[in-house]
Amino acid sequence: MNKKYETFQTSITDNFDYPEFCLKASLDSSIFRDFRRNEIYNSALEHDSFEQGQEYLEAIKKSPSNVLSKIDEFRKNDRIGNPRVFDYEGIGTIVPATLRYIKILSDLESEFGSLDNFNICELGVGYGGMCRIISSYFNVKSYRLVDLKPVLLLAQKYLDHYILNTTLSYKTMNELPKENYDLVISNYAFTEMRREIQDVYLEKVVLSAKKGYITYNEINPEDFNSYTKEELIKIIPNIKVIEEVGILHHKDCILVW
Repeated sequence: MNKKYETFQTSITDNFDYPEFCLKASLDSSIFRDFRRNEIYNSALEHDSFEQGQEYLEAIKKSPSNVLSKIDEFRKNDRIGNPRVFDYEGIGTIVPATLRYIKILSDLESEFGSLDNFNICELGVGYGGMCRIISSYFNVKSYRLVDLKPVLLLAQKYLDHYILNTTLSYKTMNELPKENYDLVISNYAFTEMRREIQDVYLEKVVLSAKKGYITYNEINPEDFNSYTKEELIKIIPNIKVIEEVGILHHKDCILVW
């Protein structure tokens, strides 16, 4: 790793290799074709196991949400990028990470009801899979994707393959205006940032959002000085902690408000 670059690392995935690969995949169709199987990409995303997928599926089945009624629509997520699929009893072949997105969708519906006409902001967007899952189930008014520029370029290339029931916008941290969103979502990304970067997103997005869903972990280097769960509970009004499934680390959980 480039040691000079590392000192300016804003988050765990801002590590040179991952954004560099995202840029290459967004520009080169031969790389994009199989990007979801790439070793560098899998170090950040698409590394969920079959067993984790099974846990997500069981959680979905226990949820009051009816999201499994659209499983064939969600499965279309896996047409792009040549991901590794597994066969799950009752639903057929699907990517474990796609089941995780569906599980999050079931959480969102259970917690907040319909997201129709919501203005949503997602911090840390991967390849856009969460956005595609949500917008294929609800008629979202607008969906803002926020990430590093190379990641946004890859997400846009991926999402441009689909017709979505929303209006998309793509912003980096410094391009992002302060707005009052109906819902902010972040799957690990927010909690994998340095504290000073978290402060920017707290001020621009999180504290003014009407509702929120953050998947939380504690895997950052000590020098990131990232906010702990206990600190976020004090900072964000009306927050509650929900148990996560398919976890890799014992402190993983979900923060909802």
